[in-house]
Amino acid sequence: MPRIELWMTVFAGLAGGLAGVLWSGMITTPWLARDGAESAGGAPGETAARILAGAALRGAAGAALGFLFWLGWGLIAVVGWPWHATGLLFGTLTWAALVAPSLGTLLLQGHGPLRSVTVHAVEWLFTCVVIGLLCALAWHRYA
Repeated sequence: MPRIELWMTVFAGLAGGLAGVLWSGMITTPWLARDGAESAGGAPGETAARILAGAALRGAAGAALGFLFWLGWGLIAVVGWPWHATGLLFGTLTWAALVAPSLGTLLLQGHGPLRSVTVHAVEWLFTCVVIGLLCALAWHRYA
């Protein structure tokens, strides 16, 4: 039977991913709408289906990263670091390994304006860091 630490880090990752949904609605959407960045590129407007799909994407990414955090015994086993330093490191590393290359490729291939790619990069940096912090806190509290 899986240990409580596994479930707590998966759920913490899910919660961190859902925090990215809040960021998207409260920061990214108004930021892009301010200059019409999304509509200029021909992107469709926000619909309930797109919002739900975005929430599912971020939640699933968070749960997967929570599981990855649980698997990363080497990072968790670092002694002498506060839990938030481990969480920030994990979040930043996951962003650098997953999100930055993807958005960089989109930018290099000309599939999005610089402003739009930058806004989404910041959104996913926030999401990854929150996931890392919540997973580290869950591990710290239940381990």
